[in-house]
Order: sequence, then structure tokens, then C-alpha cells
Amino acid sequence: MYHPRTDVTHRYRYVSTDFVKHLLGTTLVVTVVTMALSAIFHEPVRPALKIDTYANQHPRTFMSVALNALNGQGEIADYGPPYNNGTGSVQDVVQKWVGIIHPVYPKTDFILNPLKQASHLDPQLTPALDAFEAAAPAQQTKWEAAFATALAHARVVSGQVLLPPGPYGPVGPMMQDMLKLGQSGLLTGALNRSPADYQFDNQNSLLFLQGRPLQDAASKLELQGNQWGIIHEENAPYPGPWWMTIVTAIYQIPFIANASAADALALGSGMFLFILLMVAPWLPGVNRLPRFLGIHRLIWASYYRKYQSASSKPPEQTP
Repeated sequence: MYHPRTDVTHRYRYVSTDFVKHLLGTTLVVTVVTMALSAIFHEPVRPALKIDTYANQHPRTFMSVALNALNGQGEIADYGPPYNNGTGSVQDVVQKWVGIIHPVYPKTDFILNPLKQASHLDPQLTPALDAFEAAAPAQQTKWEAAFATALAHARVVSGQVLLPPGPYGPVGPMMQDMLKLGQSGLLTGALNRSPADYQFDNQNSLLFLQGRPLQDAASKLELQGNQWGIIHEENAPYPGPWWMTIVTAIYQIPFIANASAADALALGSGMFLFILLMVAPWLPGVNRLPRFLGIHRLIWASYYRKYQSASSKPPEQTP
């Protein structure tokens, strides 16, 4: 067993050294090697999914996303807390208890307000907006349904969406204006407008693409939950951030995977495990496990055999 007289640290000869020189030298070597390997085996940086890029590449799908925000059928429109009073993504009572702390109302925030801001630059947007807002909710619903039917038979020509005639009233011009606003790159700024002096809240521009745009992008990269998920490395047939395996493994527990509150249970389980490990040194019985298990004896077995055999005695220290 361990004895201070024969501890392994006493079997080394101390020599003077320049710690700062070794530290700087090691840092320099690691930096050069890292840069060289990065240049040779660099990871391709995929451009961020931006609203203007998506609007130009997928104009009809973009218009469908905008329509779903307008008619309340989008993913965020019925999400629930912390964004609104919907119930589409409510998992448990904790989410309801938190309440609406980041209010988002897609019809107003994603469609009407951006178009109103754009109307200051292009007054031709105003008549359609006024006609839509002046109509009764039932009439708005009829226009939106008619436009959805027409959009299913639309054609895309040179980045523009050509729809067959239909009784969709001002919704048609509004959606065309939304497409122009999105393709111009101005929609991101319109969604992220804030009364604060400095803009750090990108919530609305991120939530606008929730649903099919982000799902399609994740599916191509095999990042969805039924694929590789978050541990997938882009354009590579091997796992990337392997440390996330611990997080994803929690979701494989049947009790959590099949629960309606999977996220809350996974987060709670991880927090419980973290707290348990943090207080383990003070828990009676748990703090004695290392001594009872004796794993340290296996790790140091060769050292014990060489320096601390049963017949050996601690050497006498010389004064």
C-alpha cells in the first residue's frame, strides 16, 4: 500500500528547468501543428441558412412558410409557451408554468409588421394590407384557403411564383410582397427590429424558418433525430461531437423516449446526475465506493508489485 517514505515522487531526481520556456515552446508547437492539420484536413464550413438565400432558392416553399405564419398553421403559430398560448408543442406542466416569456405571434410579427415597415418605402403595399386587416376573420380565412389551393398548382419561373387566378383577394399581393421582401434580404432586419439601442435578439428571424426549411436542411445533413442526429459530422461517415453521445443516450431510455415531456425528463435526468456527482464526496456510503471497489489497486498493480511487495519494509530515512 501507499507509504510516504516510498512514494513514487521520492524516486525522481529534481533538476532545474525553465517552465516559461517549455510552456511557450509547447504552445508554439501545438499551434503550428493544429494550423497545419486544419489546412490539410479542414472541416468544410457550411453557410448559415439565411432567409434571403432560402427565398431565392425555394420561392414557393418560402411563400408556403409565410402563408402558414399568416393563417396560424405554422410550427410556431401553435407552439405554446414560452412563445404564445398555443398547445402544439406543450410537453408538460412545467412548460405551462413558465408561461409566455418570449411572446411571438407569427401573423403579426412575421407578416403584417414587416409588410407595414416595407410600405414606408413602397406605398403600393398599403392597399392590400388595409383590405386584409379591414376584413372579418372569416373572410381572411377564405382568402388564405383559396391562396393555399392556388399555391399548390403554382409554377416557379426565374425565381418568381406564378399562381393561377383565384378568389384570394389581398392575400395574393401580400404573399408576393413577402417573397420580394425575403429575396431582397430586408426581411431579416424587419423581423429582428427592437426598440433597444443595440440589437442582439435574433429570435424572430430564427423562428421564421422553423418547420420545413430547417427540417429539409437537417435531413440533407442526416442531423434529424431519426438519423444520426446531433452527433453527426457534416459530409463524413463517422460521428463528430462524440461527447454529445451521453446527451443523446438519455433519449434512448424507453421511459423518456416515449414520454410526452421527453425534453424536460432528459434535462432533469442530466441535472440530477450532475448534482449527484458533485455532492458524491459528501454522501455517506457513496464516498467510500472507491475504497471498496479497489479500482486504484488495479491501476497501480505493477507499481505495488515492483516497489511494495509484502516482504519489503520502508527504507530508513537518513538525517
